[in-house]
Amino acid sequence: MEHREDHFTTPDGAGIYTQAWLPDVKPQAIMLIVHGLGEHSGRYANYVNYFVPRGYALYGFDTRGHGRSSGARGHVDHFERYVDDVDRRAAQARSDWPGTPLFVLAHSLGSLMGLSYARQYPDRLTGLIVTGTALQDALQLPPWKRSLATALSRVTPALKMNNGIALSGLSHDPAVIAAYEADPLTHTWGTPRLATETEVVRAQIRQGATTWRVPTLMLHGGADLICVPDGARLFAAQTPPGVVEYRSYPGLYHEIHNEPEKEQVFGAIETWLQRRLNAGELRQV
Repeated sequence: MEHREDHFTTPDGAGIYTQAWLPDVKPQAIMLIVHGLGEHSGRYANYVNYFVPRGYALYGFDTRGHGRSSGARGHVDHFERYVDDVDRRAAQARSDWPGTPLFVLAHSLGSLMGLSYARQYPDRLTGLIVTGTALQDALQLPPWKRSLATALSRVTPALKMNNGIALSGLSHDPAVIAAYEADPLTHTWGTPRLATETEVVRAQIRQGATTWRVPTLMLHGGADLICVPDGARLFAAQTPPGVVEYRSYPGLYHEIHNEPEKEQVFGAIETWLQRRLNAGELRQV
């Protein structure tokens, strides 16, 4: 396995840290990882260890405001910046391996980036895998708090606030929680502008469900205490038949890839991928 580290600078001046884990042979497919709020691409070693030996090239990057990338922690001026960064990283991967199928694998807040990317650029990826889909938060704000967030987004958009995520809901494995708490590259911050931008994007994604055409696998922990499974399930139910496959894992928390049962999750992803790679279901990108 080869590990590469690099960075790119966006047109608006953000410095984006990138990683790639490559197999020793030409990859059968590319998987572009898009991480969630408060974390970074280095937390996806479980995916790397499972899929790279099986001939997949895994690409990742720290989204702006996260990990080793620049920007205020947990903040974005416009959600479209995230989507543009996904597109740039995907273009780099396609350039490295021309003609190789490209799948985006996105988690939590990253799932909204992946879904937005697929909605806007459906012909630039072969398929999409989303876990812990952030179409519905478990934390339901009363109307007055939503109004306050909207006002703060206009007046002090980058105000640093705790994101309200209970780390105990990430995984049943205590080692995962301890590692998150000890990791200097993780954080628990968000901003009013991130909150309002996220709500706008959620609405856009839901509105696009009936015309969705990117093959998508949606996996969710049935006991997810951070992102409610119903958000993903309802979206999948509204899409055209056969385009989106939704699966829930009873009892699992938010980070299903960091649960003791993670091998089941990886096996389901691999089966879904192989079905497309082997049965002529590929979309050209």
